[in-house]
Amino acid sequence: MKVKIFLLAAMIFFAGVQTTFAAIEISDERADLNYWTSRIMDGDKLLLTTEELEDLNRQIKQKDSYSKDLTEQGEIAYRDDLRELIQKLTDDANLQGTPEVLANRNLEVLKDIDIAVRYGVTVKRGNIRLLPQNLSGELYDGLQGTAIDPAEPVAILHESADHRFYFVQSRNYFGWLNKLIVALTDKQTWLTYVKPENFLVVTDNKKTVNNGGENILFQMGAKIPLAKSDAENNFYTARLPIMQGETLQEIQVQIAADGSVNKNFLPCTPNNILRQAFKFLGDEYGWGGLNDGVDCSAFVGDVYRSIGVELPRDTSRIRDCLPVLADFKDLTQAERNRITQDTPTGALFLLPGHVMLKLGNDAASTPIVIHAASSYLEGGKKIFIRKVLISDLNFHTSNDKAAVENLTKVNFIKEK
Repeated sequence: MKVKIFLLAAMIFFAGVQTTFAAIEISDERADLNYWTSRIMDGDKLLLTTEELEDLNRQIKQKDSYSKDLTEQGEIAYRDDLRELIQKLTDDANLQGTPEVLANRNLEVLKDIDIAVRYGVTVKRGNIRLLPQNLSGELYDGLQGTAIDPAEPVAILHESADHRFYFVQSRNYFGWLNKLIVALTDKQTWLTYVKPENFLVVTDNKKTVNNGGENILFQMGAKIPLAKSDAENNFYTARLPIMQGETLQEIQVQIAADGSVNKNFLPCTPNNILRQAFKFLGDEYGWGGLNDGVDCSAFVGDVYRSIGVELPRDTSRIRDCLPVLADFKDLTQAERNRITQDTPTGALFLLPGHVMLKLGNDAASTPIVIHAASSYLEGGKKIFIRKVLISDLNFHTSNDKAAVENLTKVNFIKEK
């Protein structure tokens, strides 16, 4: 879980962190997309076919206890299983909430009855929380699990004692979601969001769509169901969910076919990984998606989601669910350097609590990465940078060792 990660110390209580120019940030020619696409042979060759992508996603959901194939969602949430799930979320995060917040989980109800699953769809961007409590306003809110896009289906498994939060299961996370952004619907309609026949994929880092009454924000990789399968007059006609009371209603909106969206996922190629990653360059770091930003795992998750890969939400689970290209345990520095050079574009470098995406090796054969960085150490002092940037692997992390010395694994979407 993110609350265990090495960047957490001294962060959670800062409401206004001062940021500075990042000495680790690369801003020369290596910060240009064309530098990297020109260095790759067969950059437009498919890494995985559609069938291989589906198989990978199936394997990820089988390995990751937080992810779920929602098409397999049962109609009853059994009380013992549900109590265990809710407690797991609290225990995994090492949370010690106030007695009032813990009581708001409403576990007493689950001693006597099973819960009939309800079906909901988000109508705007929201926050899945680790406990049923609203945002604190801090940049590093310890109860923030993840952000969730509009038009996301969720299985509603439980409700907080104050009736303000649903306990939900989404495609890759479970937790507490404010009821005000979840529209209730029947299972058949819900399944058209779980597995839409035709859909757009957001390919910009962020995409704002007007739903007829307000602008709603989607992030890269989000699916928007289509009402019509093809663009007409350079517009797609999409289906957007809105709330009528507590119930889901749909409206049709026109979305320009301007390159910010794509019909279906982008082809799974090295060049598309690079193009999608560079769209975030310079964006603000957002712990768990706060401030409409991305943290390290959300960044790589959104990039890969746009090409059809459903990564787990947190770094520890990415490490455990993707194919492993290398394990750094007990390796010498020379062996670490060789491995980081040999890994392909798009490989994910994992260290405790952080994940970085490899761009390639520069002209000096130095491995270069892009990542959503919160902070680093310089002279023993923590420097907050809070942005998506490009760097090498020599910046220092919380134990004052270079990142390359702290690497634990290299993961990728395919075996060697």
